[in-house]
Amino acid sequence: MEFNIVNELNGKFGPIVLIKSDEIPDDAVIPKEGRGGCVMAFVSQTISKRKTTAFGRENITCGGIATGMGWGDGFDSPEAMEFQATFLSLGEDSAKDKEKYLKKLESRPKNVAEMFRHGERIYCDFDTALAHIKNRPIYDEKQYVIFKGIENLKEDEIPDSVVFTLNAMELSAMLQLNGSFRSENACVITPQASACQAIGSFTFQQNEKDVPNPVLSPLDFAARAHMKHFIPNDYMCLSMPWKLFLKLEELSKNSVFQTDFWEEFGNKK
Repeated sequence: MEFNIVNELNGKFGPIVLIKSDEIPDDAVIPKEGRGGCVMAFVSQTISKRKTTAFGRENITCGGIATGMGWGDGFDSPEAMEFQATFLSLGEDSAKDKEKYLKKLESRPKNVAEMFRHGERIYCDFDTALAHIKNRPIYDEKQYVIFKGIENLKEDEIPDSVVFTLNAMELSAMLQLNGSFRSENACVITPQASACQAIGSFTFQQNEKDVPNPVLSPLDFAARAHMKHFIPNDYMCLSMPWKLFLKLEELSKNSVFQTDFWEEFGNKK
C-alpha cells in the first residue's frame, strides 16, 4: 500500500506496522525454537532491511517483552516483579535483600550478571521502579506480533501500531503535523519504559482514547544496544495507533510538507 505521508517524508526508513496475530506469515523471520532475545533486534531488521519478522510468546525472555507485546504482565510471582524492579533501578544498591539478589545472578553469564548487579538505572530507586511496573498498561491477546514494512500491508489488515523511524528534521515535521489539529499542547508522550513497551502496550493504550497521542521512543539504552547495528543512534521512533496514522495521513496532504520550509529542511525527492 502507498501513503502520501511516506512519500512526503521520503526518509531513509519507511514506517513499519505491528500486527497482533495467531498466525505467522510464511516469509517471516522468527527466533529459532527455544530462543528469545530482545524483540527490538527483530524490529530494527524490519525497519532497516524491510524484512517481515515475528515474535511469539514462546520467545519471551523477560517480563518487559511480555508486557510490551501484549502477553500479560510477564511475572509468575511477586518475587519476579521485585527482581525486575531491582534491576531497573540501582541493582544491588536497590535490593531489599542484597544477598538473595546476588545469589540469583550466579548462574547468569558474567557480562549479564554484571549488568544486573549494577542495575539499568531507568528509575532512581526500587519503590519508584515497582510503582511504574505495577502501572504498566496490560493486555493479553493473540500469540504473535508481526512486524512488516507499511508498503507490504494488505488491504484487509489493520495494524495495532505504526512505527516511524525519524531523524531530527523528520521528527520535527511529524510532531508539527501531529499538533496541527489540536487545541491543546502535550501532543506526544514519552513513557519511562522499554522500547518494546513504547511501540507496543503504551501505543495500544493510546488507541483507547478518542484522540490518541503518538509515543516517542526509545529512551532505554538496552534497546539501543540491540538496534545500533541497523539504526543510527541519532534516529528516534514515533509510534501511533492506526486511527491516528490515518488522521495524519489525510492532514499531510495540506500541511507543513507543502511549504518552503520543508523544501529547505526536508528530504529532497
